[in-house]
Amino acid sequence: MRLALLQGLALIVVSGIYAPCVAASSSTTTRIPLCPGLSIVTAITQTDGDYESIKTIEVMDAEGIRLKYSNERAVRDYPGGPSKIRRLSVLRVVRQTDLTNAQSYLQQFQTAAPNMVPGTTAIGTSRAVLSALKTSGVAELGIFDLPAGPLSADPDNHPSIFDYQLVTKIRRVQEKPVMLALTVNGEKAQLPAIHAVGDFGGEKAEFFFLDDANNPLALRFRLGIGNGQAGEQPAATDRDTLRVVMIAFQCSTLPAGEGRLERELSRAGRVAVYDIYFSFNSAQIRAESDPTLRELGILLQRHADWKLTIDGHTDGIGGDEKNLALSRRRAASVKTALVTRFKIDATRLTTAGYGKSQPKDTNDTPEGRARNRRVELVRQMRD
Repeated sequence: MRLALLQGLALIVVSGIYAPCVAASSSTTTRIPLCPGLSIVTAITQTDGDYESIKTIEVMDAEGIRLKYSNERAVRDYPGGPSKIRRLSVLRVVRQTDLTNAQSYLQQFQTAAPNMVPGTTAIGTSRAVLSALKTSGVAELGIFDLPAGPLSADPDNHPSIFDYQLVTKIRRVQEKPVMLALTVNGEKAQLPAIHAVGDFGGEKAEFFFLDDANNPLALRFRLGIGNGQAGEQPAATDRDTLRVVMIAFQCSTLPAGEGRLERELSRAGRVAVYDIYFSFNSAQIRAESDPTLRELGILLQRHADWKLTIDGHTDGIGGDEKNLALSRRRAASVKTALVTRFKIDATRLTTAGYGKSQPKDTNDTPEGRARNRRVELVRQMRD
């Protein structure tokens, strides 16, 4: 996006820029609480696979929230050169007053920016913006196009983050919320979203915000539609995109009781696990997996007679042999983590890998591929 401060721009709606969706009512049985332990996984699709970013709420109190952003993406030092994985980890603090009233959505995460930027949100919009879209159909929203260098969070201390803010009025598209499919706590779900579009100085954008005043997450957006670099893709891409494919939460405020892993292993003897995360094309377990590994370790300590098979599965991108080997390594990594961190007897755990041979969903969408990338736990029943 062009670096400028644009305010009060007229909305230009162009046919064909909206993602496919189905109009529906706002009723849903799936609630996404804003709480410590909430993890939001997004996927960026490239020719060699899907790169996942993870945002995790670490702390929440009367003052606001602290979240960790973890990103992995492929970069090349020169065109046509070999790709390598660049990792980014950023902490962000959002004040409670900004979760309620802010009109600026700081959608970018980078180490040079301050951890807290008053007047902005980080994982979606504010209650006030969502309310305006639902009541009047129009809301003012600011987004950002930040350079790489250090920036101040003070609008009067330059260079400031606010020097690179783009502001316009966004307008709601459909009268009713639209339903978006993704995985929530391991299960397929449909979440209601408010769909809005705007024009930031000639750069068209669209947003899908979760229809929940207590947690209006950005489930999808497209910024600079059609204005990105073609790169390895056959045509120009959007300048920036976000697409949430999975949400998981283990909130202390939720009712106590056995977790999903224990419940499904007790009931059905099998459970698919999506919140054990791996680095791209690697068996290295990412730090965001720790809560699930801890839950599994405690479960196995409590049920000392249980034995499990750990099965690894991949999506459909890449060759059969490569995916088969990767799935086996990932299953082995989970076993190693349980044995070394939680002192689980290695003889209680066996591993297997199936590559892309047992998909649970389509490999044609980021959401489907995210469901296919998984670890399955199978309880070994006694004869």
